[in-house]
Amino acid sequence: MFGYRVTAASILALSVGCLFAAPVAAQDATGGAPVAGLANQDLIEDPAIVVTGSRFGARIAVDSPTPIDSITADELASGGETELQNMLRVDVPSFNTARPVAAGVANFLRSPTLRGLSTGQTLVLVNGKRRHTNSDLNVGNQVGRGDVAYNFNALPIVALKRVEVLRDGASAQYGSDAIAGIINVILDDSIGGDLYATSGITTRGDGEKFTIGAGYGLALGDGGFVRLSGQFQTQGASDRSRADTRQQYFGIGPNGQPVLPSANFGSGIGLTPSNGALDPREATFDRTGISPFGQPNYDNYSFVLNAALPVGGDAELFAFGAYSDLSGTNANFFRRAGQDETVRGIFPDGFNPFQTTNLVDYSAAIGLRGKDLAGFGWEISTVYGTSRTDIGFTGSNNVSFGLDSPTEFDRGGTRLRQWTTNLDLTRSFEIGMGSPLNFAFGAEYRQESFRAIAGEPASYGFGGVPILDGPNAGRPASAGAQPVPGSSPEEEVDGGRNNIALYAELEKEWADVLLTSLAARYEDYSDFGSTTDFRFAARLAVSNTVNLRGSVGSSFRAPALPQQLFQRSETSFTGGVPVATRIVSTVDPLAPLIGASPLNPEQATTFSLGATYNSGGLSASVDAYQIDLNDRIVLSSQFSSPALTQLLQANGFGQIRAVTFESNSVDTTTRGVDVTLRYASEFLGGKLTSTLAANFTDTKFDRVAGTPEALAALGITTELFDRRSQVRLAEGIPQSKVTLNFDWNRGPWRINLTNTRYGKVSQADLLNQTQAQVDALVKGFNVTLVPRANGNFDIIETFGAKIVTDLGVSYDLTNSLTLRIGADNIFDVFPDKQVATTAQSQLAGARGSDNTGIFPYSYLSPFGLSGTYLYGSIGVRF
Repeated sequence: MFGYRVTAASILALSVGCLFAAPVAAQDATGGAPVAGLANQDLIEDPAIVVTGSRFGARIAVDSPTPIDSITADELASGGETELQNMLRVDVPSFNTARPVAAGVANFLRSPTLRGLSTGQTLVLVNGKRRHTNSDLNVGNQVGRGDVAYNFNALPIVALKRVEVLRDGASAQYGSDAIAGIINVILDDSIGGDLYATSGITTRGDGEKFTIGAGYGLALGDGGFVRLSGQFQTQGASDRSRADTRQQYFGIGPNGQPVLPSANFGSGIGLTPSNGALDPREATFDRTGISPFGQPNYDNYSFVLNAALPVGGDAELFAFGAYSDLSGTNANFFRRAGQDETVRGIFPDGFNPFQTTNLVDYSAAIGLRGKDLAGFGWEISTVYGTSRTDIGFTGSNNVSFGLDSPTEFDRGGTRLRQWTTNLDLTRSFEIGMGSPLNFAFGAEYRQESFRAIAGEPASYGFGGVPILDGPNAGRPASAGAQPVPGSSPEEEVDGGRNNIALYAELEKEWADVLLTSLAARYEDYSDFGSTTDFRFAARLAVSNTVNLRGSVGSSFRAPALPQQLFQRSETSFTGGVPVATRIVSTVDPLAPLIGASPLNPEQATTFSLGATYNSGGLSASVDAYQIDLNDRIVLSSQFSSPALTQLLQANGFGQIRAVTFESNSVDTTTRGVDVTLRYASEFLGGKLTSTLAANFTDTKFDRVAGTPEALAALGITTELFDRRSQVRLAEGIPQSKVTLNFDWNRGPWRINLTNTRYGKVSQADLLNQTQAQVDALVKGFNVTLVPRANGNFDIIETFGAKIVTDLGVSYDLTNSLTLRIGADNIFDVFPDKQVATTAQSQLAGARGSDNTGIFPYSYLSPFGLSGTYLYGSIGVRF
């Protein structure tokens, strides 16, 4: 089933051995006698109570027929992370989160994955209500490419009570997107106050972070509450780039005339030939840090309100909402002084056009629920959410405006709005044979809209000024800001849709032994039609400590509005070279010319089978799953050819050299196993809680669509989803992850140690390489060569598994004051380096994956590129 059985088994054996060594060590320390100070009942942890996965109230997680993880806010905050998606990686076995770099908006919207699927195939809820996604589309060469993401930074940790993660297909219960599972964020409803601050920096002196948050809850009426929480985060940039050794300035020709600089690695420092004699400024030019490669900088404000108030006899009015505002900048690829994209009168030594991103999210929910409406429990609720993304450039220019060019541009933005209203009814019927038959049904109505907004005219316009100097002086200058033109009025889009859903669920426990659950849902969308989904789940109590569980069902995902309507020009990297690329929407005039067609919903069939054990201080679960996903929505290959360039020029896109678009181009099967193990024991006079969370997953392609006829007519033979895209989707996230956490508590002391083994990841950025190019590139790197029909090769790079260790120590000065210090990645682990550009490879006409020697590491690293991070924090409760 998996190609890494031996490795996985070895790690599991080692982890379990370490896990059970703790109580043995405790006995040895006292000559075989148990350690005094803890009663056996202190080692029995309170069972996790969850509300996700059923419409019939709370239950113990291990009694659920489907796997659910429940992580408290204290557990989430035990390390140095301040972002929710990074905190979840410890306790949720199949949860991974990308650490994108040089990815535009995606730098601030990390794309988490669950059970090996993409971000958009996981549904996020807040207090059980559907959360809106971000308005932008991930178009970078990153995990989650072509998908939409949630803005987790809008939910501050100080506002959370716990997070529940349902690891199973659940569209029959919750609707679109819930193919891999559900992340349900439960907001804090406590009375009293919390205040905390944390700050840290990498051992290289960059990537500094500071977070301060506070929350306070008040009793409201008789049994109600209102709680307001707020948080401010600031993050500094980190940089792990290498020096840019390319020729920066015009070369000097034989007669003293200027010549365009070479773009080859080493051409500015004498490692490879330059174009013309080197300008004397090459010797003094500071080549370090001009194309930063690492985490971006940002400031983020977020606020959450949560409230409930009993009204009437048995009814409760509830409301919650959130607001966040993130502003950040990230670097692009450096424009050299000798390039035609540079106005040298403004930037005599070149420039890096930094992108500015502003993300604003707000949402509000209100509802009323009660226990008896003609014998039914009932709830009516409505939730509104909106996302606003605005993009700009700073330190840039529009060459066609010459010396009058602005250096800052408003590039444009996107808007997404979602409004969901639900009516839910539940009732129990006594039919004998154990507990009552629980019955639920309801209806949902949702409206969604999406808008793309043009930038300022100078960001996309043609100013009419030719290139002012250099060998191309007098020739027409390219239009638009660098690195890519802003959105024009012709690219503005305003679209929407609505859908209505009817759903029902039956649940019964038979003779306190067998629990069965059946859910069904019908949805009708105004844009693509209707779909019906079901799920059957069961849990069998084999004994008081052992349960068997399983489920089978169908799920679906409606194409997100940004996937259907988003259109923009972007810079992407192909084989280490930046390429101006057009993302074509289904409503773009270019769509029929290149074979882009309307999107269909994704359809999935999910299977899950597992077992749980819970006795005393030990709980464990093992769950195997299979997800058959058809008509998967992905961003296509990047297509280019001379004939396509002519077509683009004829349609007003003269700067664009490649196109890509969303399509239902693949079917996949994903299989995997989740393992969790939690054990509480006595150790050194304190309580040691040991947690193992492991996931092994594998994705195969069942179908890959061929080249669209419209593109084939232009001489293009690339598949609709090429090898680069296939490897990124199936192998760009770790195919295994094992986390071993030890949390020791004695009196005021708490020590938390986490070891996470991230499995290998792969990329295929170097395609169609000749034998000579392969020989010049791959020595010393872990690669697989895939032959092509023309005798050339595709190079698949594999970056090996790494173990990252985090350590945190906290001390309670009083019952209300806690200090914590720690280090993430204490052994300063970095990913393997990617195939490098060298002088030898340049002579063979080949470049590595490292952007001409500047970016040493792959953008796919699951644990980032920052190295060791040191932090300290203080927390106060009152």
